[in-house]
Amino acid sequence: MESEIVNWDWANSILYNMCEDEPKHTDVNITVGKLNIIGRTYSATIERGAGSNFKILEVAKKINDSAVDMLLERIRLFNIPNKENIEDILEVHKYFTDILFEVTGLNKRSLASKYLHFHAPEAFFIYDSIANKKIREELTNKKFKVLNKYNKKYDKEYANFVYRCLYFRDNFHKGKSPRDIDKVLLGY
Repeated sequence: MESEIVNWDWANSILYNMCEDEPKHTDVNITVGKLNIIGRTYSATIERGAGSNFKILEVAKKINDSAVDMLLERIRLFNIPNKENIEDILEVHKYFTDILFEVTGLNKRSLASKYLHFHAPEAFFIYDSIANKKIREELTNKKFKVLNKYNKKYDKEYANFVYRCLYFRDNFHKGKSPRDIDKVLLGY
C-alpha cells in the first residue's frame, strides 16, 4: 500500500496565527503555551532530556525577561533571508538557543529554529535532523563551512544548515520561503 503525503498547511496556519495573535513575551502562561504547542507539534519538546527537576515555567520566565521581543521586531522586517541579513538571523537564533540552554543545560537548536520560525516565518529556516540530513544529501558535492570567526558567535550547526538552505534556495528554488524549503526537504 502506497503511503499518502499529509498536507500540514492547515495545522501550521494555527501555529502562525497563534504567534501572530500573541507575538510578545509578556505573559508567562502564553509563553508556556507557545513553547508547549510548537514543541509538541514539531517533536522538539523543551522538556525532552532536561531531567526530572525541569520546570517549563522557568524557561518561559527567562524568555519573558529577555530581549527576544526587541530582536524579533527587527527580524520581522526581513521579507526573505539573504546574505545581507543572515548574520542578524543567526544572532537571534543563538541568543534564543542560549536562553533555552541556561535552563535546560541542553542544546535546543531545533526547538529554537521552529519557535522563532513561527514568530518570524519569513526569516528562520526550520532545522531538525531530518532536514539537515536531506540538505546535506542534496548538496553532497558542495563544501560549506561557516568561517571560524562565527564558531562562537553563532550556533555553528544551525549556521551551516542555514547557509546550505540559502544556496539550495538561490540555486534550485529561487524565491521560496523558509517554509517552502522545509516542504521540499521533507518531501511535502
